[in-house]
Amino acid sequence: METAVIVLAVVAAVLAIALIVTGAKLSAMRKLHSSEKAEDVYVKGGVRYSKDTTVTKDGEAHVSHGKGDFLLVKGVTYLPERGEGLLPGTYTALASADSVQTFKLRLGGYVRDYKHGDTVVLAEGDPVCAVSCNVILR
Repeated sequence: METAVIVLAVVAAVLAIALIVTGAKLSAMRKLHSSEKAEDVYVKGGVRYSKDTTVTKDGEAHVSHGKGDFLLVKGVTYLPERGEGLLPGTYTALASADSVQTFKLRLGGYVRDYKHGDTVVLAEGDPVCAVSCNVILR
């Protein structure tokens, strides 16, 4: 009987520790997602931009990303693959800077001009690279 009480106490202690750890992780995730306040962004043409006045060396303003967005950094080649990261599929290409309306993307080895809001289809294994500026795939 005494061993059953000890085993129950140990199991209860382990569950309590797991509950505390899970609560701490959830709290950290909430803080991370709530750090961007609604008044810190503005919406233009359905795209959320940060009101931060800091500009990068390329003259681009900071962009506010939504859930599921993927940022193509200028000059970096990405391979769409199933699993994690950039997935194959159809995306809306958005310029990351408020002042840029057209930009260049290299898809499958060819560089082409795209307009803010154009549809881009990424096939699995075809390399994609933002050539002229950072691009958001939504």
